[in-house]
Amino acid sequence: MSDSFSNRISTPKRGVFLALIVLIFFISALVSLVQLRESIQILEARYGTSVWSMFQLRIEMRRFYDALDYYHEDEHDVERIQERYDLLWSRFPVLLEGLDGEHLHNVEQGTLILQNAFSELKKQEAEVFEQLASDPRSAQRVRDAISPHLAAIERLTLENYHLNNEAFNRGDAQIAALQQKLVILILGLIISGSLLLHMVVKENRRNRYQALHDSLTMMPNRAYLRRELTDLCNRRRPFAMHMIDLNGFKDVNDSLGHHTGDLLLKAVAARLVELVDHHHKSLTCRLGGDEFAVLQYGVATEDEMQPVIRQIIDALEDEFLVEGHACYIGASIGSVLYPEHGHDASTLLSRVDMAMYKAKEQGPTSSARLFQLEMDKWQQRRHQLNRDLREAIASGGLHIQYQPIVSLSDGSVRSLEALLRWNHPELGPISPLDIIDVAEQYGVANELGCWIIERVCQQYQQWLESDTDMPPVSINISPSMYRLDLVDTITQLIRKYGLSDGNIWIEVTEDTTMKVIKEAEIVLSELKEHGVSIALDDFGTGLSSLSHLQQLNLQALKIDRSFVKDIICCETSAALVKNIIAIGHDLGMRVVAEGIEDRDSAALLARYGCDYGQGYLFSRPLLPAQIPGFCRQYGLHQSVLLMRAG
Repeated sequence: MSDSFSNRISTPKRGVFLALIVLIFFISALVSLVQLRESIQILEARYGTSVWSMFQLRIEMRRFYDALDYYHEDEHDVERIQERYDLLWSRFPVLLEGLDGEHLHNVEQGTLILQNAFSELKKQEAEVFEQLASDPRSAQRVRDAISPHLAAIERLTLENYHLNNEAFNRGDAQIAALQQKLVILILGLIISGSLLLHMVVKENRRNRYQALHDSLTMMPNRAYLRRELTDLCNRRRPFAMHMIDLNGFKDVNDSLGHHTGDLLLKAVAARLVELVDHHHKSLTCRLGGDEFAVLQYGVATEDEMQPVIRQIIDALEDEFLVEGHACYIGASIGSVLYPEHGHDASTLLSRVDMAMYKAKEQGPTSSARLFQLEMDKWQQRRHQLNRDLREAIASGGLHIQYQPIVSLSDGSVRSLEALLRWNHPELGPISPLDIIDVAEQYGVANELGCWIIERVCQQYQQWLESDTDMPPVSINISPSMYRLDLVDTITQLIRKYGLSDGNIWIEVTEDTTMKVIKEAEIVLSELKEHGVSIALDDFGTGLSSLSHLQQLNLQALKIDRSFVKDIICCETSAALVKNIIAIGHDLGMRVVAEGIEDRDSAALLARYGCDYGQGYLFSRPLLPAQIPGFCRQYGLHQSVLLMRAG
């Protein structure tokens, strides 16, 4: 019947009929939208869609946790767990970087809970993508690691829901008034229902898009890259991948603020797309933070990679103008080739990350490294050190030695430097720099730092209990300890072991301190107020300037051994050292020269006015039991009085 009626309507009348329906639809929709706008404003005041996003995160985390629980050690289960991992990963940036994340600031510790959970998830990536297939126990370890964070996120989800629910209850009166107005628009609401359905479909598409794209730059993200890599590997298409870490980005972020940092990341993304992707038919993804990846299609040799690498470096070394600020950064680039360096996405991502890490070690200037098989051994060694370091801290596998620092004028002992030692049962002696590097990368640095500080305070107490007067002991702190409550930790341990003001010094490295200059200025000033003196270690090798030195409350300056070792044979080194000593004295600091190994160098440093010396000429690092005898031999009492008076 309807068909016959439709057939009786002429074409011109159909157009008029359609126009009339569209007109009714849009008029009703427009009036409804005005009312809905008021409703939405009320809802936005109640934290918007953060409830929906939090429930999605909770669901994905529960699915990942359950997938680990039902792991049956076969390839299908591994792939399912890895897929769940990528989906869970993609949910965090939505809440941490998007508008929904701002709403969660209203929930107590909401952002901190998400950051801690995301940080723990990142730490488990190696377990999920490298260890799980070969070590079934990895599933249990990952479950144990994320279990407390899952509970915290479930609590946060409920708290956020209740917070929204309370807001909704407060606005019931307003919503009721709006509902009365909307009653007269029933026909419009029915039509708007269709529009709402369209919006739901569109929202689902947006969520799928967000799962595969970065919320800040709208670039493909890590999950998208992994999917693309898997597809290329399955089709056995040759390609190259370049992982990019921005040099100097943290300085911009710290000095100009996170807003400027975000704008800089957007500018970097746009420049890579314009200058690299469009010219070389490649794909740029943002992996998170200041890391990007460029997928270069159809590349089979190292020579074919070079134009893109060169283009990336040139693009990022040019000036970025962000809100009137001239920003200069560079790039550390790691590269891999398929199939030469791996046959699956996990292997390639792991190896390109190794190559990028090696490129970053080459210094602050832009550099690139191609993966080499030797890097696998290096990475395996780091994983072993990470695993064994935790056990060494707990079981006493680490120990402290002490190297005297003497007066260059009278040879008396002025202080001691505590030096970390680890004789690994399989790998032998491990460099302190390697220990700190591994501890920083794998999140053990705070635990290690607290252990060192307490062990030194405990040893100092033992010396005092044996009626031995001792000089101050300086302790090196690692970069992440600036984020710890360092002042409270040190002062509590000093009180716990009955030490006096001036017994414990802190040494901070120049490079690390200048990268976190704002945090360092506050922490170091508070330490000085509590009677803890500060020495700047390795001066001359990092990023400091005279203006930075004036900002920090420092009492001593330590000249790096790289300047000291050539002062006899190199006039330039001698002039530099002489000027550094003068600068230190002008700023009211005592100056210590490190790495002194011969008497001629010591004599020259004394003529230049250097206060103290440290090196094998005076003593190698000593065991705690050897220190009292050494101090008595070199006239401790006079030096201690001078140090405390100075």
